Amino acid sequence: MSTTTWTCKCGQVALSVSLEGGTRVVCYCNSCRGFATRLGASDILDECGGCDLYQVAPEAAQFLRGADKVAWTKMTDRGPARWFTTCCQTPLANTLPTPAIPFLTLQSAYLSKKDMLPPIEIRVLRKFANGRVSASKYGQGRLLRDFAMRSLKSRFSGGWRRNPLFDDRGKPIATNVPLPD
Repeated sequence: MSTTTWTCKCGQVALSVSLEGGTRVVCYCNSCRGFATRLGASDILDECGGCDLYQVAPEAAQFLRGADKVAWTKMTDRGPARWFTTCCQTPLANTLPTPAIPFLTLQSAYLSKKDMLPPIEIRVLRKFANGRVSASKYGQGRLLRDFAMRSLKSRFSGGWRRNPLFDDRGKPIATNVPLPD
């Protein structure tokens, strides 16, 4: 099984990430763009404002160091929990507010072996892009299918309990910190 490492800009936070069964997607929503921009990481966005993400089952990632240097926020009331590092304000990942639905989407920009990731075949919410984005090979339906399959496998195997961003009681390992405007 091949792995890569996610490392923040200053190197104090790192996770090992399995490359088995993940989905790579670029999202053009205002929330993804706003999250990166408010953390001073707009350089990770593509030319049309898209955010390159790698979606895996939560048990595919584990902290190597720096779990005490993460926090989370929400950009909208109904949106995902967005995780970042407190040491250098690096956008880390998105999860749902509960680990009961296994979902972990990492920022691809900070993965060490991007060349080993699957190709980008899904681009979602293109209507919010800052320019024209050509159609992708697969659409949002494929992303949802991949998510559902990964989530079911994680639930049935019990792997969802090994979410690096939630403790054994299902509580976030960090505090909710509002981002500055």
